[in-house]
Amino acid sequence: MNGEGRMIEEGSVLREGRIDYGRAWRYQLDDEHWIVTLLCVTAAVIVPIVGGIVALGYQGAVIEALAREGAGARPPRFDFDKLVEYLLRGLRMFVVSLLMTLVMLPLLWLGSVIMLAVVLGTAHAIGPQSTAGIAVSCGLTGLFVLLYLVVALAAAVVMTPPTVRAALDRDFGKIFDFVWARDFLRRTGREGWKVHLFVIAINLGLFIVGLLALVIGVFPAMAFGLLVQAHLYGQLYLLYLRRGGAPVPLPAA
Repeated sequence: MNGEGRMIEEGSVLREGRIDYGRAWRYQLDDEHWIVTLLCVTAAVIVPIVGGIVALGYQGAVIEALAREGAGARPPRFDFDKLVEYLLRGLRMFVVSLLMTLVMLPLLWLGSVIMLAVVLGTAHAIGPQSTAGIAVSCGLTGLFVLLYLVVALAAAVVMTPPTVRAALDRDFGKIFDFVWARDFLRRTGREGWKVHLFVIAINLGLFIVGLLALVIGVFPAMAFGLLVQAHLYGQLYLLYLRRGGAPVPLPAA
């Protein structure tokens, strides 16, 4: 049986086609040296640019481990002998995220300008000093901020398929397979929204805990959040396959 077939069978952790958030939170404890991995990823997060790319690369290694072995896969230990591999994988993921962001940013900026123009125009029409003008402006601002957050969240969901593909596929030309990405979103889009809401929530919580831990705790909190997100991305890929999606060809282990 090939790796993809084993992965679907061993992916029983995805109970009834649902994402197992508890598993994403606990899976690192399967490795008795998990604290070493967390410290290594924390150190990578602290180092500007290159360190962040290495952290992304290790995140991709977690996604590949799930792709090969299923949702119950043991976490790959951070291996300094694989730093170049982490760097190259992370560079693919970084470039994909950067290009997708550059495409989406103008749309977000245009939306922000339109929102600001509507708020200012409405306030001016009603009377900026009037109680009604202030109330309407505040209401519109709150509505537009909420809309902006929803659009930003949607952008994160749309960026998930190429990010996952970049973690698994060594062929950079195939990473931007928009037919595959659209199919991925069609089969897992609802769960993708939930995953990103969960990631935002835990990162916010971890950030607050890190601030309380003499501020320096923010860095291991960020690293832990990256590891949780990696497992959730891997689970989304497994879910995509369970629902009939096309697997990404993996290189020989």
